[in-house]
Amino acid sequence: MSRGLSGCAHDVVHAIHRPMSTSGRSRRLGLLWALFSAVGGALMVIPWKLANEIGDPGISVLLLLLTAAIGSTGLGLAQRVVGRSLPRGFRRIDLAVAAGLAVFTLAGNHASAIAIQSLSPALLNVIMRFDFVFVAVLGWLLLGERVEGRFWIGAAIAVGGLVVLQGPGDVSDFSSFFDSGTFYGIAAAAFFSCMAILTRRFIHRIDTVAVNSMRLWFSVIFWFAYNPLPDIAAIPVEQVGYTTLAAIFGPFLGRLALMNSARHLEARVTTLATLSTPVMTLVLAFFVLGDWPLLHQLLGGAIMIGGIAIPLLPRPASSR
Repeated sequence: MSRGLSGCAHDVVHAIHRPMSTSGRSRRLGLLWALFSAVGGALMVIPWKLANEIGDPGISVLLLLLTAAIGSTGLGLAQRVVGRSLPRGFRRIDLAVAAGLAVFTLAGNHASAIAIQSLSPALLNVIMRFDFVFVAVLGWLLLGERVEGRFWIGAAIAVGGLVVLQGPGDVSDFSSFFDSGTFYGIAAAAFFSCMAILTRRFIHRIDTVAVNSMRLWFSVIFWFAYNPLPDIAAIPVEQVGYTTLAAIFGPFLGRLALMNSARHLEARVTTLATLSTPVMTLVLAFFVLGDWPLLHQLLGGAIMIGGIAIPLLPRPASSR
């Protein structure tokens, strides 16, 4: 704490731009960024649930994106001050990538806001880890990233865990499933996976902090394109406070860490490294909200995480 905010900003800036001398150091830094993102995701989802229980989810999304946009812009200014550099003009590639990310950001956050109303924080974070499947498949199809055979084994187990997680009687009722929090949680995972792939595709051609700020401001603009002007006086103060906390931990610090992790790791590995998020959320939600998932939800979640973890297991030396 004695180093102060300026020292932290200096470390953030240099961590973003400092080149790695070895692939091993680069990989470790990528995993560290991914772990930081996982902590942010665990801390975000609890105030996010409280905010959406208090007020309209659409307003929560607007507050979340606006707060994150302001924070990300402040970080960008700090980067310029620490680096003693003048702001450069917006490049076409930065604007295009930011606009694409904004669409997925807005859609993903709307889906998660609906999902969290009927799901526990830990359960939502488990379902959101299903982005492991989306990221790996999209990375394989669109980026040409190698997918090992054991990925498909893990994916099949993860899908089985998702079925168990749904509970008895829910799987055959398709209309109920499409109206459920599970469906919206999977949709949110799909949208955020598209963000990971788009980031990976252009990560070495864009200014990470600038694009992160622009995507959030674009998201706010796009929100107003599909929603009426909100009555500010009618928004509960508690909803503003909880959403602000969620914004700081999630789309601002958490997403920025995930974007920087993509500089050093394949998109699917970055996603897999965040598997600690549901476990952290489960403990926090129990102590803060007194929330504990049902037995079939715990079992299904454990199966899902087990399947997702399979591709991370070390390969035998003979197969390397």
